[in-house]
Amino acid sequence: MSYAGTPGPGASLDPRDTGPQPYHRLLRNNVTPSAFVLLGALTVLVGWMFWSVLVLSIQQSIRTDPKGTVSWLGLLATNLSLIVLIPLTMIVATKLNKQTPGLLSSVTGKVRWRPLAVFGVAAVVVELVMLGVIELGGVDVLGGGSGVAPDAAGVIAVTLLTSTFQAAGEEYFFRGYLLQAVGAVVRSSLVAVLVTTVLFTMAHGVWPWESPALFLDRFAFGLVAGLLAVLTGGLEAPIAAHAANNVITFIYAALTNSVGDSLGASDAPWSLVIVDVVKFAAFGAIAVLLARKQGMATRCELPLATSLVSDRGPGRRLL
Repeated sequence: MSYAGTPGPGASLDPRDTGPQPYHRLLRNNVTPSAFVLLGALTVLVGWMFWSVLVLSIQQSIRTDPKGTVSWLGLLATNLSLIVLIPLTMIVATKLNKQTPGLLSSVTGKVRWRPLAVFGVAAVVVELVMLGVIELGGVDVLGGGSGVAPDAAGVIAVTLLTSTFQAAGEEYFFRGYLLQAVGAVVRSSLVAVLVTTVLFTMAHGVWPWESPALFLDRFAFGLVAGLLAVLTGGLEAPIAAHAANNVITFIYAALTNSVGDSLGASDAPWSLVIVDVVKFAAFGAIAVLLARKQGMATRCELPLATSLVSDRGPGRRLL
């Protein structure tokens, strides 16, 4: 069976590209030029920027949050601006890069819902345990708010309804499209993970010379999420970790009147960062063990390009 495509006249196919491929190599095929991954990344960014300006402009026309604060409407606008990354990355991958639909989600060509649920439960448990450590251990947190936010009910509702999808949007772009885009030109999974981790940290406006602690916090999450995408063969574990972190964080922020501090953090106490790094590493180890226990596939047995799907013959299903 062909995986990456059929080489052109006079071209040779690397033996390592002829069998089942790991997650980070799934955007590479011989149907479209390699340079299209860069064009695709730029297309996603432009589409996201246009949508973000539209959504945030509408929000600003309805209500402008005072400096340093974020209302439930501001949080909703932020989440909606990032959720669009899910359809954007899928459309670009399948239409521009001719990738077989579903391969951004996992090596099986679809979201593996049961593992996603298992990872989600594990991630929430880890988050709650670490929240207990923070509270009982007197660990410093972001912001010094006191009491409950005046719109706590709205913030919590927005968080529960949209934060999981917002987290998924970031994962589909950074650990999905960008990880596979780098993997299309660089064979090493570690290099692909490191490059996208740096890009993820930079996208959050965090620089090591401005806040080494916050930089390490964002970098550690990106590193664990990227490794999990490769080691589990899909985005289920990264999405679960990201969603659980955001949901617990913003519910806690709503109850402590620190939503603005959490969303617009420019620094972080080292004690909190240490807890976060331990949390990310702990979930990463647990997720790998859970993936192995569930026998999750980590290599793709499907054709990587849409045009090759038809080569499987009439009446034969991909999944």
